[in-house]
Amino acid sequence: MIKKTIGAILACAVLTTTMSACSGAGTPAQTSQKTITVAEVPGFDDTVAVTALWTELLSEHGYNLETKTVDLAAGFSGIARGDLDGYLNAWLPSTHASYVEKYRDDLVVLDKNGPFFDNDRLVLAVPKSVEENTISEVLKNAEKYDSRIVGIEAGAGMMKLLPDVLKTYGAEGKLDIVAGSTPAALAALKDGAAKNKPVVATLWTPHWAFASMPIKALEDDMSGWPKPDGSYVVLSKKFNEEEPQVAEWMSKSKLTEEQFASLMLAVSETKTAAEGAKKWLENAENRAAADAWFK
Repeated sequence: MIKKTIGAILACAVLTTTMSACSGAGTPAQTSQKTITVAEVPGFDDTVAVTALWTELLSEHGYNLETKTVDLAAGFSGIARGDLDGYLNAWLPSTHASYVEKYRDDLVVLDKNGPFFDNDRLVLAVPKSVEENTISEVLKNAEKYDSRIVGIEAGAGMMKLLPDVLKTYGAEGKLDIVAGSTPAALAALKDGAAKNKPVVATLWTPHWAFASMPIKALEDDMSGWPKPDGSYVVLSKKFNEEEPQVAEWMSKSKLTEEQFASLMLAVSETKTAAEGAKKWLENAENRAAADAWFK
């Protein structure tokens, strides 16, 4: 789904207010402005942060990145049909595997250089004030936690994996999974931390909440969760063929854990995700790392 924005060159020449959007620092003047449309799931804060970063970076190279709010199932089916151009943070090989495999023939996973981040971990989180440090310990004290786990969106890959995790611990019937939303899970953790109240909720790392709230990830002492995933860009086959340069830039992207966590934190602290991404890019080391993806 590439749409050329007619008259972008003329607009840049005439309207000084749009000059910064038409050529970024150290980049040549662009000859056209195109729109890329990617899927984004509300509450998936890591994906929101990465998407905001690409929005800023691609705007410096002649592209307007737009998002379409969907759930994961609709997002991947839309990419497979070519209605959407991609999803910028697929967790593989485990969490989002069912979505990718279903549409494998119509998707391209940018994996020739490995994932752009390699330590995505699914976790259960609790306030730091509670005594329990492992999933087994929480299970033994399930009544303290109202015998429930506060979950994120029902369609999330994490929520599909969680029942098997609980089976590993023999927790069926002892801890109920309550599906909700990422904001609701974060609100429950924040409230529990403020009131020293036992709460257990689904979350993942890296996540800005671990730097902003007194919470901790429970040790997965029986290895119930899959091994850490990597983060990959997934594109529609059509888009990958039509825009190989963009695919090449994205395939070169890399984020360290510190960079990813600081990006998410910056996005969480600003009014809009775009503002957070801009703030993150003001750091010289972050800027240099991102610019290297375009060389």
